[in-house]
Amino acid sequence: MKTLILYASTYGYTQECAAKLSNDLLGDVLLVNINADPVPPLEEYDTVLIGGSIYMGQIQKKIKEYCLANADSLKKKNLGFFISCGSAENFDENIKNSFPEALINAALSIENFGGEFRIDKMKLSHKLIMKMVAKATEKDNKPPAKPMPENIKKMAQTINHLNV
Repeated sequence: MKTLILYASTYGYTQECAAKLSNDLLGDVLLVNINADPVPPLEEYDTVLIGGSIYMGQIQKKIKEYCLANADSLKKKNLGFFISCGSAENFDENIKNSFPEALINAALSIENFGGEFRIDKMKLSHKLIMKMVAKATEKDNKPPAKPMPENIKKMAQTINHLNV
């Protein structure tokens, strides 16, 4: 089985998660950063896993556009989606905002890999927004953003079962 992991990462957390996922998968796996690498033809892959990070309730534009432009081909694949999002409570809404409904319905696995605030790597505007989010989260007694490596394992197990 050949698997394509297509992702976009702004500050590196999603890239690290995609790499961990690729290490946990059986078979041939190609990891492609949509912002830096050419995307190979979908015909070459049995499974396609697509993800990105969520900022202000939205996934990266290139990921969204790719899914819309390739929806018919993607529906014919073993399909999975992942997001990197610090707020687990908005998971369903973030997924609906990120991927076409027909593809969500066709997906075998949809996961939130959690998140990290990497303030030291952020642009000034994102730093200011993240600091406000952190204060609001603390004020509302909500848990801070945290990695969810168990969901990376969960997605890998689901996809690996296809090889059995």
